[in-house]
Amino acid sequence: MTSNLNKEAARTYFAKVLNQGDMDIADRIFAPGLLFHYPLGQLDGADAVKAYLETFRIAFPDATFEVSSLIGEERHVSARWSLSGSQTGNFKGKPPTGKRVSLSGITWFEVNDGRIQEMWVAFDPTLLVG
Repeated sequence: MTSNLNKEAARTYFAKVLNQGDMDIADRIFAPGLLFHYPLGQLDGADAVKAYLETFRIAFPDATFEVSSLIGEERHVSARWSLSGSQTGNFKGKPPTGKRVSLSGITWFEVNDGRIQEMWVAFDPTLLVG
């Protein structure tokens, strides 16, 4: 049962937090001490992750994440995903390009009772920020 609850947290992260920008949902599925590792650095704490995701959604307002594979066992969930969207706002010091980006990646979650404790995100950052 816990594995299903943890997989649901990962699904909700992509569907509601990333695709819809629903930070109220993020408050329910992020542990306060969430650690977020990604190619552009590391973020410590749920508030830092939410601030980054809000900045990302401003820069790429039409961003859509599509999960093609989701595997979970106990506290660990892995997702293979693709992203597409256009940069119409500033992102990481880069002014809007208007260009459409498409990339794929993998996110590995550590989840405890439906709350995401830690995430490791892998993708080619040059496809996102040039």
